[in-house]
Amino acid sequence: MRILILLFLTLGTIFAYDLKFESKEKKTTLIELYTSQGCSSCPPADEWLSKLKKHPKLFEDFIPMAFHITYWNYIGWKDVFANVLNDNRQRFYAKRVWNNNSVYTPQFVIDSKEYREWFYDQSFPKLDTEYGGILSANIKNNKLKVEYNNKNIENKSLFLNIAILGFDYKIDIKRGENKYKTLEHDFVVLNHVQKFTKLENNKLILKTNLPKIISDEKPKAIVIWLSDKDYNILQALGSYL
Repeated sequence: MRILILLFLTLGTIFAYDLKFESKEKKTTLIELYTSQGCSSCPPADEWLSKLKKHPKLFEDFIPMAFHITYWNYIGWKDVFANVLNDNRQRFYAKRVWNNNSVYTPQFVIDSKEYREWFYDQSFPKLDTEYGGILSANIKNNKLKVEYNNKNIENKSLFLNIAILGFDYKIDIKRGENKYKTLEHDFVVLNHVQKFTKLENNKLILKTNLPKIISDEKPKAIVIWLSDKDYNILQALGSYL
């Protein structure tokens, strides 16, 4: 159940959010795409991700995110959404999770596992149906309260991840491999923060500030997920803002 009240004040363009949302007990699957506007093979993957906006189970059973990387910027076009932190996240997966030093674009990652099957038939991945616990979030103005209950884990050190996504971007590419193309982007990770926390006695409660939200008049969403030190995803939830 979701309750959303959005207030808009023209002076200073201030947004105030009042939003409550909660996951199911079943684990919500994270679909990560590592992509670049400087990569000629990335537009089909970006388009595939954009189509998921119309999926009836979006934010309920799965959540897509597009992490734009920087390491193709040198070939003629600087990706306007690229962030070196996204490079680091992808390389951590390769080195620490998969024991593989190679990274590439486009690359899909499903709940911290590399998903190469997309390249065969662009199929939608099989979603995880295992127990994930109940993750809930309460946003009041710029404050965020996260609660998590997991009957199967009593105590565990975790990372709380919060990402702000942007939608409906159209970027005219003037140089590089995609020169003269207009690329459309959705589920773009505009801001991603990670905080250390602990699950104690099967419960977690954390209060923090909402990450900075760029006021560019494009639709936005928030994604919250919990992972352990090895990037294993415990549970996730998301919602449009």
